[in-house]
Amino acid sequence: MTEGSPSRLPRENIELPDGSVLRRRSLVPDDAFIAAVAADVGHLGEWLRWARRPPTREETEGFRVEQDADWDAGRSFVYVLTPPDRFDKVLGGGAMFPNGEAGVLEIGYWVCSPATGRGLATGAAAALTEEGLGLFGVEAMEIHCDEANVRSAAIPPRIGYRLLRVEPDEPQTAAEAGRSMVWRREDA
Repeated sequence: MTEGSPSRLPRENIELPDGSVLRRRSLVPDDAFIAAVAADVGHLGEWLRWARRPPTREETEGFRVEQDADWDAGRSFVYVLTPPDRFDKVLGGGAMFPNGEAGVLEIGYWVCSPATGRGLATGAAAALTEEGLGLFGVEAMEIHCDEANVRSAAIPPRIGYRLLRVEPDEPQTAAEAGRSMVWRREDA
């Protein structure tokens, strides 16, 4: 994206301050994604409904095709976080997607357990926020996380989000409390 000219689509590769890269999901081999999730089901599945079991190759291919179509249509944007020089190692991921409110994109993020505690989730969330706010028509970004997910809930205030509300939400995993914190950051 050129400075000063909003785009409808985000960049396919976003480098984080530590050198790791958020890459468009289709740029990373399916095997790398499957291996990362399969190796970390216990950690990821605690908070991510889709990661409670290892994905099959067929599911992964189908999701990638769907995610590519959504990206190309400007509907949602799924990334995988990798080391700077490797496409075959997945550290985590993130996404930007509409939340139903005009001019607002929601982001989500996740990090595999071997990569936690290094600021990668915070860096990814910050990068997705800046990228999203630079898109044409986007006025605000939101992060929704369950109140019980203390580590995830610590990220939004670090990167300039304010807590809008806490609302009842149907738990998606056993760890969730069923109270969703809704954080928002508006275009400056």
